[in-house]
Amino acid sequence: MSNSSFNFQAVTADPSWKIGIVKSKWNHKIVSMLASEVVNHLEASGIKLIEICEVPGSWELVTGAQKLIIKCDLIIPLGVVIRGETTHYELISETVTQGLMDLMIKNDKPVIMGLLATENEEQALKRANPNQLNKGKEFAQSALEILALRNN
Repeated sequence: MSNSSFNFQAVTADPSWKIGIVKSKWNHKIVSMLASEVVNHLEASGIKLIEICEVPGSWELVTGAQKLIIKCDLIIPLGVVIRGETTHYELISETVTQGLMDLMIKNDKPVIMGLLATENEEQALKRANPNQLNKGKEFAQSALEILALRNN
């Protein structure tokens, strides 16, 4: 059961929509949980065209998204940045967010913000867990809703 306050709305997915998912290999367990929920929700909603690209870490999400945005209608980058003892957390989360926004604007295609930035691993696991906050499902639903909006 999700504790999320996300208001899910029914969306009729167009079977021609192609969605790209970029997965960071860093924090693999958490990212895999997110990706599984994204794919499950998209497929359950009628999406058939999903392309997945893996990149080494969250820093490389922008490069992976740049590769897929050319052939996809929308990109969902998935990564996890967990605060540590240095400013690395801030640098990665801020620059990746800016890079994804720039890519979205430049290409006039939606990019869903699928980068979790948490204080610790426990928070990240809670957000990725399908029986808790289930952010993967929320990312997929956001994708469906924004594509429906763009195509109306």
